[in-house]
Amino acid sequence: MSQPKRKEETVGKEMSGDEALAFVVKELGVNKVFTTISLPEFLAERFKQYGIFLDYNISSRDALLQSYTYAMENNTAGVVIQVPGTSLLDGIGVIAQAFSDSVPLLIISTIRSYRDIGRARVGELRTNDDLSAILSPITKIRERAISIEEITVNVEKCYKEALSNRMRPAYVEIAEDLFKLKAYPLSPAEQKPEKKTPDKNTVAKVAEVLANSKLPLIIAGYGVIASESSKDLVELAEILKAPVITTIRAKGAIPSSHPLFAGEGLGLFGTDIANKLLSEADSILILGSRLTQLSTAGWSMKFKGFTMHNNIDGEDIGKIIIPHQPIVADTNLFLRELLTLLKQKNISRDIDIEKEIRINKKLPSLKPHNNLWPYDVVRLLQQFTYDRIFVDLSAVTFDSIRMPIERPIWFTSESLLEKGIGIAGIIESKTNSLGIIDISTAEKNLSLLHYKSREAKGTIVIFNDEASSYLDTTKSDMPTIGRTNYVIDIDRELESIGAITVDTYMDLKDALKNRNSERLNIINVKIDPNYESVVLFRTS
Repeated sequence: MSQPKRKEETVGKEMSGDEALAFVVKELGVNKVFTTISLPEFLAERFKQYGIFLDYNISSRDALLQSYTYAMENNTAGVVIQVPGTSLLDGIGVIAQAFSDSVPLLIISTIRSYRDIGRARVGELRTNDDLSAILSPITKIRERAISIEEITVNVEKCYKEALSNRMRPAYVEIAEDLFKLKAYPLSPAEQKPEKKTPDKNTVAKVAEVLANSKLPLIIAGYGVIASESSKDLVELAEILKAPVITTIRAKGAIPSSHPLFAGEGLGLFGTDIANKLLSEADSILILGSRLTQLSTAGWSMKFKGFTMHNNIDGEDIGKIIIPHQPIVADTNLFLRELLTLLKQKNISRDIDIEKEIRINKKLPSLKPHNNLWPYDVVRLLQQFTYDRIFVDLSAVTFDSIRMPIERPIWFTSESLLEKGIGIAGIIESKTNSLGIIDISTAEKNLSLLHYKSREAKGTIVIFNDEASSYLDTTKSDMPTIGRTNYVIDIDRELESIGAITVDTYMDLKDALKNRNSERLNIINVKIDPNYESVVLFRTS
């Protein structure tokens, strides 16, 4: 039997399990928690007592999806509370996508009992370890609290781990028995998230290579945005006079109007000038990127320069290319040290890269056509301003990657394990934001739209090709447009929640101009099923 804790080691107050949970969540600085309508009333009251806002949802999937977009938008952990924990099985896809895309979530759930198990309770699996085992491959850490003293310690530990180094979901479960007991919870340790520092010799070598290069080039990945390093990226590019290519998720890491921005995407999904500069570069610095299949068009990029690959996770270095210089470190810490060294060097370039980019950068073009194609919609959307842009990438929405983005307001996924970012992001953000989705995403998330549409603001634009196409990655590594034999028609359902259906350029323009800033605007845009893309190819 463990020894009772001294009062000075505890928070100094006897608490029930539910109060200890609310206390530690508040101590972590969390003000908003996503949950479901089935959250027990006593827990809800306890969180309100501590000034924590509860965002209610119909399902745990919806709660997880909104916490996912909240985490991306605010660059912090999205917190979800689900009672009982087994309902999390409804949101496995969201957790898996957060794990793959490095989005931090703190998932708090319950087990029915830690003392007498296996009694076939409602919402109980065969053993208490089953749910944790299911979540094991898609969570960074898993903890269980079976005493009130452990609640504060384990919740804080998981929160810290979710935000440390490569950010990912963390899972903690609490035995419901503890809600009926009282004890002195342990004081939080006030631990800060950890970030890997770069090796100084490595930084010095990278600085030397870049300073002596004739044509250095930077590939910026999502790690630049996640580490809040956009300003450092721009400063680095300007010091080196180096062109910058971003991955799809890193759009906005450097303003699209910046003279050194060469475009987004690599290989067959890259711009002509970006691919030209990449092939000519004698040194290439890759920052915070896994070089995903989507951003590289199936790893189709061509280059010959000296490669230096930075990533917070060493596992992701060497999988796609074998770099001449690996750099396992937090992108922000690495950039700061690199900039310090480069500012001490006299760097000059013979080539006017800005002029070359300006002359060779071209806008996408379309051949003559009658009905709306995806890029027609994109060209109209970019004439308006938005606080945030949430995108569910698919075959029909893929041209949206050519939208010019001036700052880090672009949020999407490249693993595509779950659909709904473009809806959950708008609902959660409650600002003048834009959501871009396809019709299958709208169908899958109709319940979320119905339940939340009255409290939401912003604009959701549905690229509706009646689900005639999909993103095909089976025929080759390069994603292409595949054709389906399926039709989705939910126009009536969409109209019941206030959607406007348009099928011409002028109707779409009017709908965008006449949006109501005080409510949610849903625009159902009819896309020609035989559309052509400015980025993707169609399979025959």
